[in-house]
Amino acid sequence: MPNRHILFKTLLTVLLLMPFYAQAEISVDDLRFGLHGEKNRLVLELSEETPFKVFTLSSPNRLVIDTPRFKWRPSKIDNINGSYITGIRQGIYQSNASRIVLDSDRPLQIYNAYSLAASNGTKPRLVIDYGRIIDAKDAAKSFGTFNPDNSLPITTVKTTTTTTTITTTPVPAKTPVQKLRKPIIIIDPGHGGEDPGAIGKSHSHSVREKDITISLARRLKDRLNATGRYDARMTRDNDRFIKLYDRVKIARRLSGDLFISIHADSIGRSNVHGASIYTLSDTASDAETAKLAARENKADLIGGIDLGTEDKEVADILIDLVRRDTMNQSKFFANTVVSSFNRNGVTTLERPHRYAGFAVLKAPDIPSVLIESGFVSNPNEAALLSRADYQDKIAKAVQLGVDEYFTKLALSQ
Repeated sequence: MPNRHILFKTLLTVLLLMPFYAQAEISVDDLRFGLHGEKNRLVLELSEETPFKVFTLSSPNRLVIDTPRFKWRPSKIDNINGSYITGIRQGIYQSNASRIVLDSDRPLQIYNAYSLAASNGTKPRLVIDYGRIIDAKDAAKSFGTFNPDNSLPITTVKTTTTTTTITTTPVPAKTPVQKLRKPIIIIDPGHGGEDPGAIGKSHSHSVREKDITISLARRLKDRLNATGRYDARMTRDNDRFIKLYDRVKIARRLSGDLFISIHADSIGRSNVHGASIYTLSDTASDAETAKLAARENKADLIGGIDLGTEDKEVADILIDLVRRDTMNQSKFFANTVVSSFNRNGVTTLERPHRYAGFAVLKAPDIPSVLIESGFVSNPNEAALLSRADYQDKIAKAVQLGVDEYFTKLALSQ
């Protein structure tokens, strides 16, 4: 995709989001529960029609509704018994957006979500049909995008304990809403083809970085897809050379929600060992990291192209707000993976989360990390990295880190 198309896509995304956040403040005037056939129904009465997003979260279980900023007017909530909802919170989520969080006593799935225009004296409404998850197949379908709610100011709402069931009349044709989709994880095995990456030696044979990275990437992809929660894809699934910025372009073309580049390190000291994880920074966290980033970025010279010619065009589309949010999410994911490594027996460097200007981390709108799985310059670790069981251990730890990340964060679609 030419860079001018990337710029157009980024600017178009901003323009499309503007109506969502530029509206005058609406009000939520009433919120009520009922039954619609075998499904639970949640109805919000509003002062005017509005775009919205609805999704579920787990650990703890919640149903979440995001809208432009609103005033909250309900004084009590009727018919909450039998709804699986144990509490309701609401507040400002971002500067121009509000959020309603409905705590649940069990995992929920969303069947339908749509808006209704005002008619015959009724106000505009949001209608959400939901129910409890019955089996694993339902659970797999229920996962959508996830948003953080840790910054949500909490407002307690009184609820009644009536057991009255309200009835609902047939509703007009539904306004289509965006369907929830599985987060797309882009896994990038470093190097490949004429670029072998770092070359080390275990006690019995030579070890090439490109062989370790693709094997590890395949194991991670299989683990992520096996959960049913993600759509994991790879930038390469064979031994071929891909330019660094083409890897970023692949991730953006596939609308990736998370980018994980897999590598194995090499250093002049054979006693250094342990995994580490890098996020983007204009300045490296130390001199050794700066050298590593420079070495990785020069890999494109094998294909005859200097990466420096593309930096300005990429930098031009790093809209400050998007870039800042992306970098923050990248850092959060990196720290989550470090914690998972420590809990799951993967040895790490003393300061495992580091910063560098890696070219593959420069997607402006996709949280991105580069994982150095270990050092092939250490014979013991080179042997470990070549073993299937150790690769599985790393893949499992990363997968658990991904699970935790998507439980707590939302990737705007």
